[in-house]
Parts: sequence; C-alpha cells; structure tokens
Amino acid sequence: MIVFRLHFRRLACLGLAVMTAVSASCGSKTVLEQVEEKYAKGHYREGLYIVRHHFRRGGERTPELLFLAGKSYMRLGIEAEASDSFAEVFSSDSTWAEMIAGVLRHEALESLEKGLTAKGSRFIIQAVNYEQDLDFGRFDGLAGDLMLDRKDYRGAIHYYTAFLEEFPDTAGAAAVMMDLGAAYEGHGDILEAIHLYRVFQDRYPRSRMISTARWKLENLLLDSGKEMLSGGEPEEAERILGELVETAGNLLVREKANFLLAEIYESRADYPTAVRYYTEVVNLNLGSSGRLVEKAKERIERIEADRKKNLR
Repeated sequence: MIVFRLHFRRLACLGLAVMTAVSASCGSKTVLEQVEEKYAKGHYREGLYIVRHHFRRGGERTPELLFLAGKSYMRLGIEAEASDSFAEVFSSDSTWAEMIAGVLRHEALESLEKGLTAKGSRFIIQAVNYEQDLDFGRFDGLAGDLMLDRKDYRGAIHYYTAFLEEFPDTAGAAAVMMDLGAAYEGHGDILEAIHLYRVFQDRYPRSRMISTARWKLENLLLDSGKEMLSGGEPEEAERILGELVETAGNLLVREKANFLLAEIYESRADYPTAVRYYTEVVNLNLGSSGRLVEKAKERIERIEADRKKNLR
C-alpha cells in the first residue's frame, strides 16, 4: 500500500508538471527550458506534450518553441507536423531560415546516407526552399537533379558545378556535366552550354553519352548560327555554319547549315558559292524529296536562269 501511494504521488507530480507547464513548475523552469531539456534527453513526445499544452492554454507561440517542436516532430518522423512548425517559425521571423534549412539539410544527409533516397530528396527540396546554395557534399549531383526537375536552372547550375568541382573524377561526373549543359540551356546561356559539350567530348571521348553530347552541340551551334544571322551578324554565323558543314555528324544539321550558308552567299551576290552550297544540300539527300532539297533545287535553277539571262 505504501509503495502504491508513493507511485501515485510521483505520477501526480509528473502530471501536474506537464499540465501546468508554467515558468515556475516543479523547479521554476520556463516552458522553453523544459522542452529543451526533454529534447536533449531524446524525450521528444514529452517535450511536444508540454508545447501543445502551453499553446492550448493560450501561451505565446514563440519561434523558439515552434522550432523545437519542429525538430521534435522531425525526430519522431512526423514530417507534416514538422513542416507546419517550421513554416510558422519562418512566417513569424524570417531570420530563422538558416536554422531551419540546417535542420532539414541534416535530415536529408542522414536519410541519404542510409540509402533512403526518396526521403532524402524531400528534405533537400524543403531545405532549399528556406536557403539556397546549401552544401550537400557528394549528394550535390542529386540536388542538381531535383532543381533541374523543378526548372530551377540557377539552382541546378550551382549544385552541378559544386559537384564537379569537388568530385571531378568520380563515375558520375560525366552524367553531371551533361546535366549541367542542360541546365545552362534552360537558363538561356547557350554559349556556356556549347562550351560544356565541347569539354565533354574532349574529357569523355569513350562515354556512352558522347553521341548525345555531339547531337546537342551540333544543334546548339545550328541554333546559334541562325540567331546570329537573324541578329545581323552574318560573318559570325558563317564561321559557325562553316564548322558544322565540315564536322557535323547529323545529316539534318549539315543540310540546314549548307542551306543557310548558301543563302548568305546568295545575299552577297556570290552566286557560284551559293550554288555550291545548295548543291551540297541536294547531294546530302540523293533520292530524297525533302522540303529543303526542293527549295535548294529551285534556288539553283533560278540562279542559273538569271545567269543565262545576263549572258544574252
């Protein structure tokens, strides 16, 4: 009976401490101090009980308490509640962004180290929502993929670049460089994308992605030549297109490059050279009746007819 009474008193004291949750309960500790103590000991549920009771009694929803609550929920694997707590912290005081991002980054790395890719990816995205340009170490490539999927090209460029700077000789470096090129394309930095695809071909000549790199490079060069031509830079366009007609492995790219060069020379009244390039378009597609082939034949006929007319 005595033992039962002592046990009952202990429970009553614990219950009183939790239910009151005031600054002077069971030893004059503040609510924050109580929750910090519970968190330090790994008693996350008890700490959350104190926080929730404090809020139900109308206690102030301070960023400190909400942040601790978020970390406790995170430790218990209750992601939705953790996310809500962190969002409320940030909403009340945006200077907590770095702290929140740090917690989420830690959770991301911890999950990824355990092979929990989906979970780690969720935390990477949440962390970056609070602070950009975090360091995820050997998982920077994954962070870049996640940013690229979200069309956050600036973020993708940051993480891919960070990965290549730190791990240039790893097995995944070639794929990351290709993805970095795609990120620059999405960002509109075509010249940097062209540079990267050139570097890729020099650095990884035996890669299974070498044909993709060449295809991307040739098409970007063709687009760049078109833009320069329409933008009033025919000399630069001629240089790029001239390279393509000599080196492009893609016949469609070579066909278009030859046709554009022919138009450049025709505009300069250099008809023999124009005919040479139009003829090359036809020769690349012997037996074909494609749109450009037919246009090239028409141009050749017109130039020849004009030449004969002028000779009369």
